[in-house]
Amino acid sequence: MKFENILVTEDQDMANLSLRITLEELQLPRPHHAYYCHHALTMITTALRDGRPYDLLVTDLYFQVDGTTKQLPDGMGLIKSARQLQPDLKVLVFSTESRQAAIRRLYDEFHIDGFVRKARGDAQDLKNAIEQIAKNRQYYPRDYRSSSTQDNQHAFTTYDKTIIRLLADGYAQKDIPSWLESNAIRPSGLSSVEKRLNLIKTAMGFTKNEQLVLFCKEIGLI
Repeated sequence: MKFENILVTEDQDMANLSLRITLEELQLPRPHHAYYCHHALTMITTALRDGRPYDLLVTDLYFQVDGTTKQLPDGMGLIKSARQLQPDLKVLVFSTESRQAAIRRLYDEFHIDGFVRKARGDAQDLKNAIEQIAKNRQYYPRDYRSSSTQDNQHAFTTYDKTIIRLLADGYAQKDIPSWLESNAIRPSGLSSVEKRLNLIKTAMGFTKNEQLVLFCKEIGLI
């Protein structure tokens, strides 16, 4: 497919310029621009109503607050709302985000089509991403592909995140079972909690709960 109607949601002029040049080099139409997520969502709604929907959304994740109550909180909110309106909309995220867990979440929960990190040499990465997405393929950044197997050798479940978040909130390990039981979360036994934490620490190469909590905070998992 060739993209005919492109929307760029970005509040940084230099990033907008980089995107425009990249699209021109790919001989794609000049994109429409929105500086804020709620404006972008309005444009998507209008384009659908007018029978000329966007076929590619390129968006940042983080935006300066403009002071209006209508503002969507971030690019993730935009992606979720846009996909509710237009499930087949292709989405490319162009962001400074570098936390592997945050990037993985974009693919796993928001089902984005590609991610490019803003950095030196990002123009070529943008070209590669757009070309892959146009072929109905997902595009993964190189640093994500190389580090996903090195830095995240454990697939964290909702249960894992819950008990680690409790540790981060100051709960002693021995007190976690009572919290789990009161919230109807199973398994809630102390031995189950200990075994799960030991399994995660072994997979990640840690020996202490504190190391695990710090790691999960750093990568945005909790």
